[in-house]
Amino acid sequence: MKIRALKILLAVLGLVALFAAGLAIRRVVLSAQFEQYGRPLPFNMESALEFRYVRMLFETGHIPRLDKAVQVPEGVVVCATYTLGAEYVYAAAARLFPWPNSLAELGQAGRPKTLPLDDRVRWTAAAWFCLGIPLMSLWLWAWTRSIWAAGLAGAYYAVALAAVMRSTGQELQHENFALPFLIAHWALGALANRTKGRSAFFIAALFSALMLACAVSFWDLIQYYIVLWGIWSYVRFVAGKYFRDYRACLAWWLILLALAGAGVLNPYLRAHAFTGSFAMLLAYGVALGLGAERLLQIGVAAPVRAWISPVATGSRPRLHFWRTLVLALTALLPLIAGALWIQQYGETYSHFGELLWAKLRFLNQKPADPALLTFDQRILWTAPLNSATFLLTATLFPVTLCLSVLAGIIALFHTRAHPDPEINQLLGYTVISLLAFVFFMRFHVFLILGFAALLGWLGYWVSVKRSFIRWLIMVLLLAGVGVEAAHVMNNPVRWGSVPVYLNEKRELCRWLRANVGGESVLANFGLSSFLLTYANCPIVLHPKFEAPGIRARVRTYGEALFKSNEDGFRAWMEPFGAPYYVYALGEFADIQPESQMRYCVNALNPPPSAAARLFEKRPEQGRYFRFLWGNAKYRVFRVITRADELSAGRLAAEAMQALRQGRRPDAENKATQALMYDPQNTNAMQVILRLR
Repeated sequence: MKIRALKILLAVLGLVALFAAGLAIRRVVLSAQFEQYGRPLPFNMESALEFRYVRMLFETGHIPRLDKAVQVPEGVVVCATYTLGAEYVYAAAARLFPWPNSLAELGQAGRPKTLPLDDRVRWTAAAWFCLGIPLMSLWLWAWTRSIWAAGLAGAYYAVALAAVMRSTGQELQHENFALPFLIAHWALGALANRTKGRSAFFIAALFSALMLACAVSFWDLIQYYIVLWGIWSYVRFVAGKYFRDYRACLAWWLILLALAGAGVLNPYLRAHAFTGSFAMLLAYGVALGLGAERLLQIGVAAPVRAWISPVATGSRPRLHFWRTLVLALTALLPLIAGALWIQQYGETYSHFGELLWAKLRFLNQKPADPALLTFDQRILWTAPLNSATFLLTATLFPVTLCLSVLAGIIALFHTRAHPDPEINQLLGYTVISLLAFVFFMRFHVFLILGFAALLGWLGYWVSVKRSFIRWLIMVLLLAGVGVEAAHVMNNPVRWGSVPVYLNEKRELCRWLRANVGGESVLANFGLSSFLLTYANCPIVLHPKFEAPGIRARVRTYGEALFKSNEDGFRAWMEPFGAPYYVYALGEFADIQPESQMRYCVNALNPPPSAAARLFEKRPEQGRYFRFLWGNAKYRVFRVITRADELSAGRLAAEAMQALRQGRRPDAENKATQALMYDPQNTNAMQVILRLR
């Protein structure tokens, strides 16, 4: 008992050490960002919106159902627009941080200063992600029962750059909250496969299914893995896996029910038609096939079997072939029907399919002519979804890629002599994730999971038998951990996101807070969330492209800016009721035009009358946009609406009438008010000139 307790203690200490190492290396990167850009370091894009909701929960304890400050004037239903969940954890954890920033920073009477809210949230976000490190180790332990496998998998996931880069807490990423649930799903699934008792298996399989449901509820890109799960389920069903293995069939049913329940209960998944997704339709088909298979098994479909093979009733191979074919086609019926008649899911996520098709069509090279692409393809083909290059791949996976190729080759030969469906599934997941990474750089967050697990399995393979070659591979694996860690620690400031135009944004927010008074603004979708979070200005656009409505609004914004004149841009803007427009300079830069909005709306050479040319080159000459303030990057304009023109015209007429009647003070007052509405109202100007 003492030896067993000692082993458990050492295992727990090892897991804690891996967690601490992972958190420490991420804080090193974040500290380098602080030294480079200073404190406080603001959040950007969707990260800023997420922090805003954390701040709401921290200060008030709730998030409004309808957020009127986002996508004005109608607002957005928060739970149906964003994958909420992390915000509640971050806000609750933020209340548990009473410590000072440093021992030197003490308040009056010895009372310590608490950490700012953004620092608390960053600590929590990084620590939550690092929970996936011990879970990775537990997954490999439950699968292989090898300490080497558990230690190596956790170590690589703790220090590999591909796992560190987006998880430091500098920006809040929904993926960092969801990925520990995905790893827990795998770990509990492996544990269920190794348990012997029915009750223990059921509990482990049930919690495994619930973990996957939680993961997709907190980050919708987990649907990538669910698509793979649906395909694997179909292949296993056709191969008869579920017919022969009761436990595998039960585990599959639990996952299906958990995912379907999440799709019905979670507002975001419900709004985005997750239950009608292609992966779920394929899973429904497998369920239908299992039902048909059961009918064939109990003999209800005996006439069907006789029709399939009326002559050679004793020919079992022929009967088996036709039986398998019928079941395989039956399982495809919901997917075929859904693809033909269910449109909501396709409308929501079709932009990803469009982008993939464009990359295949143009051999992964973004064309210089924007007319060759649709708007969705143009605007999504940006940094997070750019294709991987050889340099980027070598930077993200300096060691793990080569070692994982070695592990994959060994695993292929190993499974010939020792069949293992789990290693086959891991190999399939890793290869497909590598292909996805080639087309979409962001998929490195999935690829590193496969690499870490493969390298952990390789550690298990090495430890099974002792030989010089195997121990040499073990030395390479251990050295690889050190190389990956050294790669991250070498100039760590490189691995954080670069806060572009940070000083200019801060100046803009200070001016807006002092002069706008919380009125709504129109700005590009990349800047809008920053202004909402740090200047408290409601926004027209926001960076959430899973909503067809916001994609359409961003497209029409760009078209009005680059293809229409000042009057046309004002006409587009007026229905939203935003009295201010923030224009970002640099829309006509010659460097990388394919990354600019004019490329996205197929207007590389806008007409001379384009509104963007006015804002960029002649800000003081606007008729309907009055230039108020600007710095090296941003310019603020007040919109002179048609209502303003009418009010100015009415006041100018009253001023003229007062002037004719000799009421000079009244005339001056009315004319001044008219010019406040419309500084270029000629009648009001004439009154002022006559008075002088």
